[in-house]
Formats: sequence, C-alpha cells, structure tokens
Amino acid sequence: MATRRQPLNLRGLMPGLFAATLLCAVALAAFLALWFSGPGAGWQSVFSDSYLWHVVRFSFWQASLSALISVGPAIFLARALYRRRFPGRTLLLRLCAMTLILPVLVAVFGILSVYGRQGWLASLFHALGWQWEFSPYGLQGILLAHVFFNMPMATRCCCRRWRTFPASSGKLPPSLACAAMPSSASSNGRGCAGTFPPSPR
Repeated sequence: MATRRQPLNLRGLMPGLFAATLLCAVALAAFLALWFSGPGAGWQSVFSDSYLWHVVRFSFWQASLSALISVGPAIFLARALYRRRFPGRTLLLRLCAMTLILPVLVAVFGILSVYGRQGWLASLFHALGWQWEFSPYGLQGILLAHVFFNMPMATRCCCRRWRTFPASSGKLPPSLACAAMPSSASSNGRGCAGTFPPSPR
C-alpha cells in the first residue's frame, strides 16, 4: 500500500479543467438560448408535458439496450480472443479499431446498403422468394448502428485489459488469482473468481 503523499499538481489539471468548463459553458448557453427563445411557460407545464416524458423514457430505454447489446457480447468475444490464437486474430483486433476512425456517414450508408429495403439482404431474400420485413429506421436502426460502433471498441478494450493480467495467474486457484491481478483491477475484489481469464493457449 502506498504511504507517500504526493502534492496535487494543479498546473497539470488546468488544460482538462479549462476544456471541461468550456464544454459546460457551451451546453449551458445553448440550453438558456432555447429556454428564453421559446414560448413563455411555467415549470409545471414543462414537467407535465407527455411528449417530453416520452422522449426521456425512449432515450433511457434505447441507451440501456444499446449498452447491454454492445457490451454483453463484447465480453464473451474478448474472452475468446484472449484465450485462443488463430490465423487472422491480429487482423480482427485491428478491424475492431476501425470504427473509431470510420466517418459516421460512411457507416450509415453501409448499414443502409446491407439492411435497407433495397440492400443486399433484401435482394437475397427476394431472390429466395422470401419477404424482407426488417427496417433500419427507428429503434432497431439506432441499436444496429450503436452495436456496429460500440461492440468492436468494447471488445478491443476488454481484450487489451485482459492482456495486462499475468499469464501465470490463470493457473492459480481463484483465491490466489485475485492477488496476482494488477492493483487497479483487484482493488474492488469483486467478481474476479468467476470472470478472470485463463492463460492463453
């Protein structure tokens, strides 16, 4: 356990604090501009607006589904990529980073060209005599786009984090594996017995 006290370097925090303050100021200015330019209404009418609460509920529901569908499969995929070595593994991990630099418009047009009504899957279904009923618009389209962007990034982050664990700790009993983990990963002491990845094969 570290006992030495180091002075806080406020000078190093200044760029981050300035950027955070600037972002908060821009967001607050935009909110105030919309608030004062809108029609006069009291706070009660705002909180009783059914459309506003519908948007809030939809936003939380969509965000929860996006996080669950993106991060859930990414954990198992990262675990498989950590444990196994196969041809093309490095290329797959590099492709997972492509979504970080891929322009959003390119990704949107790509999703539409595959899942749209005139996309590749629709043409394949029509050639087989089936009906293509999936629409990339609405909630399903938002989830599809979020999974496309977020699941590869979550997979790469989990796989990179697991590579920081000692390779020999996978051969230890669960009670000792937590002790061999990095201090930042084992500080909470929760869930390491069941989720700690074994050593690569």
